[in-house]
Amino acid sequence: MSNWITVCDFPLGKDLSPLAEFIRRHQLPLRITEENNTQVVASLAPQLVDPMRQLLTRWQEGGVDLAEVTVHVHDPGAEYPQAGAAVDSQAGTETVDDGGRQAAEVDTAPGTEERTGATDPVQRPPVSVIPQWPLQQTPVSLLLIALCFIGWFMLRQGWGEPLLIFPQPSGDLELPGSTLGLHLAQGEYWRLWSPAMVHFSIPHALFNSLGIWIVGRSLEARAGSLWFALLALVSAPAANLAQYYSSPQSLFGGMSGVVYALIGCALVVQRFQPQWRDVPGALLWLSVVWLLVCMLGVVDYFIPGGIANAAHVGGFVAGLALGLVFCLAGGSRYFAPPSKKNDDATHHRRQPF
Repeated sequence: MSNWITVCDFPLGKDLSPLAEFIRRHQLPLRITEENNTQVVASLAPQLVDPMRQLLTRWQEGGVDLAEVTVHVHDPGAEYPQAGAAVDSQAGTETVDDGGRQAAEVDTAPGTEERTGATDPVQRPPVSVIPQWPLQQTPVSLLLIALCFIGWFMLRQGWGEPLLIFPQPSGDLELPGSTLGLHLAQGEYWRLWSPAMVHFSIPHALFNSLGIWIVGRSLEARAGSLWFALLALVSAPAANLAQYYSSPQSLFGGMSGVVYALIGCALVVQRFQPQWRDVPGALLWLSVVWLLVCMLGVVDYFIPGGIANAAHVGGFVAGLALGLVFCLAGGSRYFAPPSKKNDDATHHRRQPF
C-alpha cells in the first residue's frame, strides 16, 4: 500500500522545475509524478501536506518565488515538542515538523537573508544548464540524428551513391552542363538535401549528432517542430550548394552545415533574449571560433579529406538569416523566461507558425 499523500496537482504544461529544485535543495520527502494527464506532487510525511499545499497554492498564484524560500532547521526537542504543522500567513512563514525527527521553518518573505542550521545552501545566481527535454517534444531533432547514422550506414554498405552530388571534374558550373544540373534534369531533386545525411565515419556522425542534441533540441522544444523543420529544410541545401560551388571537384557530405545553422540561429535568439541560456553562449562562440580556425586551413593537415568549410559558412549564414526573420516576427518571445504570474511554462512546447 502506498504511503504517498497527494499535496496538489498541476497541468502538464506547468513548468515544475523550480519546485523540483526546491525539493532537491532542501531534501524534502516529496515527489513529482505524471498521473492521468496531470503532474501530481505527493509527500511521504503527513505533517508536510497542509503547509506545502498552502505554499504551492501561493506559488502557483504568483505570490511567492520558491528560489527565495528558505528552510530553517531547529532542534525538535526545544521548540517543537509536538509533531504537527503550523502556518503563519502574516509573518510569511510556514513551520513543519517531519514526524518528530526535525522541525523546519519555511520562510517565504522576500529578501530574507537569515539562515539557521547547516542544511540550507547559500543562494547562488542561475547558471547555464542544458535542459533535459522530453523526447516527444523534439521529434525533428531526433529524426536528424537518426539520418546521420542512416547515411553513414548506407555509405558503408555501398548504397550512398543516390545521396551524393557527384563531383564536377572541370568545365562550366552552370546548371545545364554541371553534374548538379544532370541530377536535377533527371528529377533527382532530393540530392539538394541528401548529402547532409552522408557521414564518412562514426565520429563524424557522433559529432554532428551531439550538436543537434545540445543546440537543436532546445530550439525545437521552445520554438516548435514546424519552424525547426523549416530551419533544417532551408539550411541543408544552402550548405550543400555553397560547398558544391566552392569545391566542385570534391566529394562532400555531413550534417555540419545544418548544425552551424542551429548555432547561427541560437546566437540571434540570444541577442533578442539575453536571459535565454539553455545553450551556454560560450559554447556557441567556441563553435564560431572553430569555424574560423577551420577556414584558415590548419585543420586540413590533421583530418583526411579536409573540412567542408563552405558548407559550414553557408549553413551558418542561413541560420543567422532565418533566426533574424524569426525573432523580428516575434518568435523570440518563446525563449523569454516566464514571469511569476505566467502559468505558460518555459519548457512548454510552442508552435508559432
